[in-house]
Amino acid sequence: GRRAMPRFGADSLRRMCAAAFEAAGFAPPDAERIARLMVEANLAGHDSHGVRHIPAYMERVREGLIDPAGRPAVIAETAATAVIDGGRTLGHIAAARGMALAIGKARATRIAAVAVRNSEHAGRIGAYPEMAAAEGFAALTFCNAQGRGISIAPHGGAERRMGANPIAAAFPDPGGDPVLLDISTSQIAMNKIRQARDRGAALPEGALLDEDGTPTTDPAAFLDRAGPALPLGGLLFGHKGFGLAVAADLLCGAIGGSGTAANAGGAALDNGTFHIVIDPAAFAPREAYEAELRKLAARLRASRPLPGAGAVRLPGDFEAENRAERNACGVPIDDAVWANIRAALARLNVPAPEPL
Repeated sequence: GRRAMPRFGADSLRRMCAAAFEAAGFAPPDAERIARLMVEANLAGHDSHGVRHIPAYMERVREGLIDPAGRPAVIAETAATAVIDGGRTLGHIAAARGMALAIGKARATRIAAVAVRNSEHAGRIGAYPEMAAAEGFAALTFCNAQGRGISIAPHGGAERRMGANPIAAAFPDPGGDPVLLDISTSQIAMNKIRQARDRGAALPEGALLDEDGTPTTDPAAFLDRAGPALPLGGLLFGHKGFGLAVAADLLCGAIGGSGTAANAGGAALDNGTFHIVIDPAAFAPREAYEAELRKLAARLRASRPLPGAGAVRLPGDFEAENRAERNACGVPIDDAVWANIRAALARLNVPAPEPL
């Protein structure tokens, strides 16, 4: 088998990341926020959205696609809503600002929504509803993509027309980790395809088409030949994922004003995000909400598992288990990814941490 990957302490990765983004021209608080969110993705087990992106983000800063000096600005606002223009900063900063504003408003109005436009890749979308859950709110975040992000076939189509448009939702549980949904509306997340190539692995059946529309498991079909990924549900049930992707696109792009997948082409990526924050206590006593959430969780976990499947896990268990293990034992990083990160750091004169 493959030898164990080197592991790195989360704190040293955060310091490395913050130093890199500061060296690239981001203000220290912005660099800190990006570092926290990127390393958080690794801790949660979503390596596809973590520190592997440092080299790509740096490249986009050099190309002028990401503006390190960009400042998210509120351009429209009511008591319960707002629109934020991200100023072409990295999506981590703009989307986190949008969620923070929505949480603040929901304290007063009990339900609030904030749309964010004109910002680059927003990383792991589950991070944003988690921020609300940590404060006792339920939340939803929808994300769309245009420009470079168009990579998914519509149901029944053979070419790229949609973004992978992820949807995330978190439901707070004061006794532990939130119940957390974090899915793309494609069969596979785009960065999982890149990760498969790094690892020399084939993809599961039913995730990709080749450029001529035939099913394939070769990451190169997507990465080199512009073959599309399939919507969630694949060839048979893809109307479900495609419908969710269209809904997310209209919510972020048409209502939220970030523009939709109709705006294809160009090297830039615009991730529009749309955040909805809900105070559970507006609808039922908090104790009733918590009791019902626990009852449901217990009932689902008590399900007889399929042969060889282990216990039933709830949405969010994957992240919670990884977080516990990786905080204790360090974050594993692929050799190929680490080599790319080291090269990007060297360019910025930022030292790379030693593995544990």
